Amino acid sequence: MIKLITFKTQQTIIGDLTYKDKLCITVSEPVQVISVPPRSASDPGGIGFVPYLEYSEEFKTGITFHEEDILTINTPVVELLNQYNKMFGSGIQIASSGLKLV
Repeated sequence: MIKLITFKTQQTIIGDLTYKDKLCITVSEPVQVISVPPRSASDPGGIGFVPYLEYSEEFKTGITFHEEDILTINTPVVELLNQYNKMFGSGIQIASSGLKLV
């Protein structure tokens, strides 16, 4: 299941989450969600993705995180989910309401 995970450090990632046990989760193909500042006065800015530990062997199979380091686990808004699905090839698109992703 694709989830947003925010750590106590305030970093937020999105990825395919599975529960390993009561103390750990694994996240496959995680990307960090970042704010993109406006480029001009008429540009409202947006949200972008940055690969998270892309060069680790576990990137595809699942990176393990301890639940004690996690602040929240949430369901991403449709627009964020669609953008993530475009990157990782699920092909599933859900009707969106207008969040600007860059």
